[in-house]
Amino acid sequence: MTKIKMKLIAVASFIFLLTTPIFAEEEKSPFKLQLTTDFAYYPASEMIPGGDHFSKINGPYSGVEFCTTLNAGYVINTPLGEHWLVKDSYVFLGAAFELTPVSVKPKLSIEFSPVPFLVFRAGGSVGFGFNYLGLEGVAEYNPKTREYDTLTGINHPYYDLWASGTFQFDTGALIPGDWSHIILLASYSTVYTGLAGLEKGDIFEWQCTKYKACGLAYEVQGIIAYQMPFALKFAGMMYKQCGYYDGTVYGDYDKTFGGAFPEISISPVLQFAFGKNDELTALFDFSSRRSFESEIKKGSDILYTRTTGREWYFKRLAISWTHKLF
Repeated sequence: MTKIKMKLIAVASFIFLLTTPIFAEEEKSPFKLQLTTDFAYYPASEMIPGGDHFSKINGPYSGVEFCTTLNAGYVINTPLGEHWLVKDSYVFLGAAFELTPVSVKPKLSIEFSPVPFLVFRAGGSVGFGFNYLGLEGVAEYNPKTREYDTLTGINHPYYDLWASGTFQFDTGALIPGDWSHIILLASYSTVYTGLAGLEKGDIFEWQCTKYKACGLAYEVQGIIAYQMPFALKFAGMMYKQCGYYDGTVYGDYDKTFGGAFPEISISPVLQFAFGKNDELTALFDFSSRRSFESEIKKGSDILYTRTTGREWYFKRLAISWTHKLF
């Protein structure tokens, strides 16, 4: 089955972090509006049984993903004093509308930065999936048939609630000059995701991504990048680790599937600037997934085959374009 995932979390997070005020040019208008379009291409990579190992690319195509998001927001200056550390503190109220070929998802968020190097965020979203032409925007795994049963998006909306903290630092704040900018970012996020009408231990598919569970998950992300006064604005490396806090969100499948298994990605990242309003980001994602004790004959076997280690592979080439409307 064609693999179509509809959201580039890594690229979106990277762009969102790099557009915070510590790195952006100052703008007088408190209103923000931008359009982001994400695309990714997945080559085929064979799953090899055994312990920790690498898997090479064995085919030109495994799937693609596409998503476009309209982001809007309003900045409220909230100076906490006259000291340079707190005089530029702010609150940002955000709203977004995400559209993919199989889903729509409105989002709300709030952001607070008390000092230039700390940002706290929280938000949530509700999504509605569509099913057509063999593409499953929303479905539930049926253990009796070992297949996914199509659900109605209106009756079973997807939802998430999240909170995050980010440390950000630019050496250009201490050393003046166009060539003195080394960007450091570190963030930690907690998110609860679910599908209405499902219970703990139920497995579902959302935006054509299978093996999701209702429960509390986390994401750790770090970026080191070098900023240049060229069209190539940033070049750097991103590390990301994400997974569920407790593997029991998968119910009985946790015994074999290893529900708390963390996915790790190490990705070179390039960001290009075209004028003041357009940015293009490219990410080369080397990631890891579960490896199993025996060969996987079909997709549903994953839940019933014991996890034995970690398999590294080239996951995707992701591209994201952002246009700032104002």
